[in-house]
Parts: sequence; structure tokens; C-alpha cells
Amino acid sequence: MAGRLRCLWFRVDLRIDDNPALQAACRGSGNLLPVFVFDPKNFNVPTLAGARKSSARRAQFLLESVECLRKSLEKRGSGLAVGLGSAEDVFSKLCGDAQDIFLQESVCSEERSEEARVEKRLKGSKLQRVWGGTLYLPEECGQQPNNTPTLFTSFKNKAEGRGTIRQPIEPPKKLPELPQLPEDVANSLSYLPSLEDLGYSRDEAEAAKRSDPRGVLDFRGGEEAALARMQKWIWEDDRLQEYKEIRNGMLGEGFSSKLSPWLALGCMSPRRIYKEVQHYESERVKNKSTYWLIFELEWRDFFVYMAKTQGDKIFYKGGVVGDKAPWKNPKGALQRWKDGKTGDPLVDANMRELAATGFMSNRGRQNVASYLIFNLEVDWRHGAAHFEEHLLDYDPCSNWGNWVAAAGLTGQRINKFNTKKQLNDYDPERRYVRHWLEESKSSPTEMEVDEEGASSAGRRWAPKSQHDEKGKGKGKD
Repeated sequence: MAGRLRCLWFRVDLRIDDNPALQAACRGSGNLLPVFVFDPKNFNVPTLAGARKSSARRAQFLLESVECLRKSLEKRGSGLAVGLGSAEDVFSKLCGDAQDIFLQESVCSEERSEEARVEKRLKGSKLQRVWGGTLYLPEECGQQPNNTPTLFTSFKNKAEGRGTIRQPIEPPKKLPELPQLPEDVANSLSYLPSLEDLGYSRDEAEAAKRSDPRGVLDFRGGEEAALARMQKWIWEDDRLQEYKEIRNGMLGEGFSSKLSPWLALGCMSPRRIYKEVQHYESERVKNKSTYWLIFELEWRDFFVYMAKTQGDKIFYKGGVVGDKAPWKNPKGALQRWKDGKTGDPLVDANMRELAATGFMSNRGRQNVASYLIFNLEVDWRHGAAHFEEHLLDYDPCSNWGNWVAAAGLTGQRINKFNTKKQLNDYDPERRYVRHWLEESKSSPTEMEVDEEGASSAGRRWAPKSQHDEKGKGKGKD
């Protein structure tokens, strides 16, 4: 591999459209080798309280996304080398003499530690980090190092006040040529691991490839599927114009865009969504609903910048504020919550949907998180780890950022949800609950819910939360 070899390290930017790292890697002369690494430690390995790094279903979505990326690169005269093992071992084998390795800049310590190990192993190579993956660049939203507001409203107002979001970068029509590779290395250009290679059993692997017919959508990984979903939801189904009114739904395909799984892996860019919304506003209608989709992308940005500023505090038990209050962690409560057997119909239905499909609505997430934290008084990190395992749209910033905020450990307003009221407000006819809870279908009458928000058939216990009086701005919903 003579000459000025460059590598492009794909991780959570699995697209060719609006990819700043790809654009940077294509500048200059010399061969370019795109690389993706499947590290077994990121899959079927234990993390916290019985959770794993990733379910087989989430791993399958990743495999599909990588396969789609490879096809896109091949169509443009390139390819994708895939390796199984640690990043430092894979890069040492595939491109040990690379001058530069381009990659999207990460903000969390686990990913940055991985980068450091690669840099240490490949002493002659330089990692060229390029910012990407957010709606706003740091300079566009006025964020300085170690100076991101810990309150979303402050972040949003500052970002919107500057009024600058750059246009997405169009995908390249042609890519630099691949280097000449030895035969044993060239095999990586066609290799893709199986779920069994990643540590999953045959039965779990087979189940992960099947979609549950009860699910809201048949999620398939990859940039092509992401763009098709955006086209369908915004234009064909014309749901964007009513998004603010329907976004709290839990049942069906159309109540939300459901683009988050693709955003999490970088199969699509938030700036591409922003441009599509602008196009929709010019062609059809501009209203509160069209703004609200951008508002959701701003929340996503907020958690990225919070993670960049706060570092590992978003993973700590005491959160950003360093709270030292103990958690009771009642025996069996966490497992009942995971299994959807708490006796609270809204919580149980959402938890079973998550286990079966890898999806849960935003309304559901807020309720099950509040229930685990304030009703069961279980350490919030156990909930975050369970979501990490199962959610197709898992990304560390949004997941852990939302959970640490739900626990009231960021200094923001604390919301304790009344699941009885929420059930009556958002599933008054119990269509969602009956869809996911088999036991409710056999009941001749509507599922009754007591004042604590748990079903009369199976309420466990819901002591007064030790967190009720903490912090400023506590709210109930």
C-alpha cells in the first residue's frame, strides 16, 4: 500500500449524503480506504444490572445499515473494508501505514478512548476528526468549549437567535480509488459478520431478523430506507403539517416521523431533514408543526453538546449535579419493569413493545422512566442501560442525557408523571394497552386503574418518592 494512503473510519455516520468526514477524506490525492469495525465488546456482553450492550435486533439494524453503506460506496467506485475485532487490531491489519484516518468527531469517553488506542497503535497515522452529526455546528449555535447551557431553553434560544444552519453537503458522484490490497486484506471488502459472529445464539439471531407484526413500522437499516421513510412521512402521507397535534400518539405508523433509528447510526443527516422541512414549508405549509420537527432535532443537539461539556457526568449515579441521595432498588422491581409486569398497564404495554420491536414512543419513554425512578425508586442508570440494549435509536448522548434529566440530575425541571392520568389522556379507549397486553384483551371490561396509576389486577407498591421534594421546578403531568 504505497503512496499517501488515507482511511475513512465510519462509525455512526453511515451515509454518503451530507457527510463532512467523507468530504474531508476525499480532498487531496491518493487512495482512500473506507473502514467499519465490528468490535464484539459492543454487542452481546453484560453491562449493568443484567443488561447487555446491544440486543440482537439492534445489531441486525446496524448490519443492514453497514451493508447499505457498502453498496453506496461501491456504486461510486469505492468500497468498504469491514473488520471484526478491536479497532486498533483491525486498523493495524487493514491500513497500518495510513498517513491519515478521517472520522466524525465523538464526544463520549468510550469512543474517544477507542480513538486513542488506535492512535497509539498506529504511531505513524494521524486521526483527522471532523465535526458532524448535529443540526448546528458549534459556531452556528454559539457553543464554546465547556460553555454549553445546562438548560435546553437557553441552548435553543441562543442557537435560534444566531439563525445559521448550513446547507447539507451533496453526496459525491465519484470517490477516490481503493488502494491495492493483499489478498488476505482484500477479503475485508466483501466480509460482513453474522449475528452469531457477534456473539448471539442462532435462535436470537433468527428472531432478530423477523419483524413483530404488532410493531408500528418494519424498521430496516440503511441510508436508502431512511430517505424513503422521510419521503413517505413528509410528502406521501403528508403528516408533517399536523405533527405537533399527533406527536403524542403511541399506536400506528404515522404519529411521528420515526426517523430516530436512522439518525442514531448516522444513516441520515439532521441537516437533510431540515432542508426537507424548508422545502415542505415553501411548497405546502409552514406552521407550528413544521417547526416542531426542527425543535426535536434541537433537543437532540442539546444532548450532544451537554455530553461534550459535562463529560462522564451524564453516566454517573449523581448525574450532572452530583446528587448523593441513595436509591432503594427494591428487589424484583427492576425485572418486573423490564418484563412489563409491574401491574401498571401503560408502563407494561410500553415495555413489552420495546422488548418485541426495539421501539417506544416518546410519550411512552417519559412514562416508563418516571415510573422506574419515582414510583419504584430504582437507580435511573439501570433504566438507561436497558434502553441502551433494546432501543433501535440508541445513541449515548440522547439516551443517557434524557435519563439523567428524567431523574432530575441536570438542574432542569423535574417531571413526575401520573400514569393513570397519562393513560386516560393518551389512550382513553385503551387501544394501545389492548394491543400489547394479552391479559387485557380477555377482560370483559376496561382495565381499571387506581389513583396510584397501577392496574387493580396487579398493583405492587408505589411509595412516596425520596426525590419528590428535590430541586426546583418539579412538575407533574
